Amino acid sequence: MNRKTISIILIAIGIILAAVGYVILPEVVAVQVGFDGSVANTMPKLLAIGLPLLITIVGSVINVKEDDNRKGLVLAIAGIVVMVITLLFNCR
Repeated sequence: MNRKTISIILIAIGIILAAVGYVILPEVVAVQVGFDGSVANTMPKLLAIGLPLLITIVGSVINVKEDDNRKGLVLAIAGIVVMVITLLFNCR
Protein backbone atom coordinates (compact mmCIF):
# COMPACT_ATOMS: atom_id res chain seq x y z
CA MET A 1 0.00 0.00 0.00
CA ASN A 2 1.20 3.48 -0.67
CA ARG A 3 1.46 6.26 1.90
CA LYS A 4 -1.66 8.08 0.75
CA THR A 5 -3.86 5.00 1.16
CA ILE A 6 -2.47 4.28 4.62
CA SER A 7 -3.04 7.89 5.66
CA ILE A 8 -6.63 7.85 4.46
CA ILE A 9 -7.28 4.61 6.36
CA LEU A 10 -5.76 6.05 9.55
CA ILE A 11 -7.85 9.22 9.27
CA ALA A 12 -10.99 7.12 8.72
CA ILE A 13 -10.21 5.02 11.80
CA GLY A 14 -9.66 8.21 13.79
CA ILE A 15 -12.98 9.68 12.68
CA ILE A 16 -14.83 6.46 13.52
CA LEU A 17 -13.24 6.33 16.98
CA ALA A 18 -14.09 10.00 17.54
CA ALA A 19 -17.72 9.38 16.62
CA VAL A 20 -17.89 6.38 18.95
CA GLY A 21 -16.27 8.43 21.70
CA TYR A 22 -18.74 11.26 21.24
CA VAL A 23 -21.62 8.85 21.79
CA ILE A 24 -20.10 6.74 24.57
CA LEU A 25 -17.95 9.08 26.67
CA PRO A 26 -19.33 11.16 29.54
CA GLU A 27 -19.20 14.98 29.43
CA VAL A 28 -16.06 15.02 31.61
CA VAL A 29 -13.42 12.51 30.56
CA ALA A 30 -10.61 11.11 32.71
CA VAL A 31 -7.34 11.61 30.80
CA GLN A 32 -4.81 10.74 33.51
CA VAL A 33 -5.05 7.98 36.09
CA GLY A 34 -2.78 7.73 39.12
CA PHE A 35 -0.94 4.63 40.30
CA ASP A 36 -3.69 3.96 42.83
CA GLY A 37 -6.36 4.01 40.11
CA SER A 38 -7.82 7.38 41.01
CA VAL A 39 -8.47 10.02 38.37
CA ALA A 40 -5.61 12.54 38.33
CA ASN A 41 -6.79 14.85 35.53
CA THR A 42 -9.99 15.39 33.54
CA MET A 43 -10.91 17.13 30.30
CA PRO A 44 -14.15 18.10 28.52
CA LYS A 45 -15.40 15.46 26.09
CA LEU A 46 -14.92 17.48 22.89
CA LEU A 47 -11.33 18.36 23.77
CA ALA A 48 -10.55 14.76 24.77
CA ILE A 49 -11.88 13.58 21.39
CA GLY A 50 -10.54 16.44 19.28
CA LEU A 51 -6.89 16.38 20.35
CA PRO A 52 -6.14 12.74 19.43
CA LEU A 53 -8.09 13.19 16.17
CA LEU A 54 -6.00 16.26 15.37
CA ILE A 55 -2.81 14.32 16.16
CA THR A 56 -3.93 11.55 13.80
CA ILE A 57 -4.76 13.98 10.99
CA VAL A 58 -1.50 15.93 11.34
CA GLY A 59 0.51 12.71 11.45
CA SER A 60 -1.24 11.41 8.34
CA VAL A 61 -0.55 14.63 6.44
CA ILE A 62 3.11 14.48 7.46
CA ASN A 63 3.20 10.85 6.35
CA VAL A 64 1.99 11.80 2.87
CA LYS A 65 4.31 14.80 2.48
CA GLU A 66 7.56 13.28 3.81
CA ASP A 67 9.11 10.57 1.65
CA ASP A 68 11.78 8.97 3.81
CA ASN A 69 10.42 9.79 7.23
CA ARG A 70 8.23 7.55 9.42
CA LYS A 71 7.51 10.23 12.04
CA GLY A 72 4.12 11.05 10.54
CA LEU A 73 3.03 7.42 10.55
CA VAL A 74 4.09 7.00 14.18
CA LEU A 75 2.28 10.22 15.13
CA ALA A 76 -0.93 9.13 13.38
CA ILE A 77 -0.87 5.74 15.07
CA ALA A 78 -0.15 7.40 18.44
CA GLY A 79 -3.30 9.51 18.06
CA ILE A 80 -5.37 6.39 17.45
CA VAL A 81 -3.79 4.61 20.44
CA VAL A 82 -4.60 7.59 22.68
CA MET A 83 -8.24 7.48 21.52
CA VAL A 84 -8.49 3.75 22.20
CA ILE A 85 -6.97 4.13 25.68
CA THR A 86 -9.32 7.03 26.46
CA LEU A 87 -12.30 4.94 25.42
CA LEU A 88 -11.14 1.95 27.48
CA PHE A 89 -10.53 3.97 30.65
CA ASN A 90 -13.80 5.89 30.49
CA CYS A 91 -16.36 3.33 29.34
CA ARG A 92 -18.36 1.97 32.23
